[in-house]
Amino acid sequence: MLQPRHFFVFLLPLVNAAVWIAFPPVDHGLQPSFSERYLGEVIGSTMMIMMAFTLLLATRIRVLERLLGGLDKLYVVHRNAGIFVFLLLFLHLLVMPLNPNEVPPGRAPGYIAFGGFVLLILLSLAPRIPGVRRVVRIGYRGWRIWHRFIGVFFIIGTAHSLLVDPLVRTTTVPFTLLMIAIVVGITSYLYTELIARFVRRRAGYKVREVRQLSAGAVEVTLVPEKKRLSFEAGQFLFIRFRRDKVLSEWHPFTVSSSPKESGLRLTIRSAGDYTDFLSRNLKSGARAVVEGGYGTMDYRKGGMNQIWIAGGIGVTPFLSWMRDMPEHLPHRIDFVYTVRTEEEALFLSEIVDIARRHDYFKVHVHYSAEQGRLTAEHVVGMMQGEMAGKRIYMCGPAPMLAAFRQDFRRRGVPAGSIHFEQFRFR
Repeated sequence: MLQPRHFFVFLLPLVNAAVWIAFPPVDHGLQPSFSERYLGEVIGSTMMIMMAFTLLLATRIRVLERLLGGLDKLYVVHRNAGIFVFLLLFLHLLVMPLNPNEVPPGRAPGYIAFGGFVLLILLSLAPRIPGVRRVVRIGYRGWRIWHRFIGVFFIIGTAHSLLVDPLVRTTTVPFTLLMIAIVVGITSYLYTELIARFVRRRAGYKVREVRQLSAGAVEVTLVPEKKRLSFEAGQFLFIRFRRDKVLSEWHPFTVSSSPKESGLRLTIRSAGDYTDFLSRNLKSGARAVVEGGYGTMDYRKGGMNQIWIAGGIGVTPFLSWMRDMPEHLPHRIDFVYTVRTEEEALFLSEIVDIARRHDYFKVHVHYSAEQGRLTAEHVVGMMQGEMAGKRIYMCGPAPMLAAFRQDFRRRGVPAGSIHFEQFRFR
């Protein structure tokens, strides 16, 4: 769900529409269906502006991450803006009048861009559409490869918008706004593909150990080849493993180690093609490139009374926080850890040991196979109904996070007191 700070995204279409109304194009009487063409170009230019915005977000520039509350939130906005573009595409095609006696040079690029955008957006949305995901099956690696073409289709769409004798050329302000969007979009795409690799914070690492934790989880320990990559406890990184066709693609992982450690520890559960392949094939000695860190969730900036809720592998950022805790913890924290069975409770003995060393840190373990699905009611019961002033930090499956957020909001917990990250970059 979008936070209020994200709603400025919806101002872009409103601003563009207002500019077209304030500075309307000139009707020379030469264009058939002037009103339909007018509306079609408003929709088309809005689509180009929104597409440029998605390309800007894809740059992962730090200021955008901070503005949107974290890279995970940034990608939520990126995905929702892409869905909006998808709808505008079809609306533009339906509204724009076609003259069968006239075939402007920009029409062919328009059809190519339309087909390309539809294909790429469908590939991104396929896992979330029940009917489509049965037909369109593409792994994370394949999706990333295809997704890189979105800037190419944006450039082709630019050719279409400038070659079809558009009305926008007859009015200065809407044309200027469109050209700014085009420059931003193309520049963002070129930056992402050609420049970003040289300016993003990256470091070379080597896999020291791959340790099996359970039937579906491993701990990967990496050591720096030269310089260490700095990050904050609880942040996540993008990692690619060299010289492997599958693992050479960038993939996000939350760090489960403390920033004070010399190496990095990743706790990974098999949850898809990539992680399944990694858990079976990654060996010690493999070389990796690590980029980051990303993420803005930080308990140290929260209130004195906190609740941490981890679902399954969502324990990873909390492990990083625990391993980085100061000797004298200034916060009162209740850590709620829900797993299906005791065998799936990773690092439980270490977590209990940490709780023994900190009087204000308490652990509550919930086994869903025995006790049923963890709910907000269970958590409130653990707190004996005392929820006033609590800051809540959560990490786990997306449906769990959505349910908890909704239930806590119903119980009067302010939205600003509920913090979580969403690892859905597709």
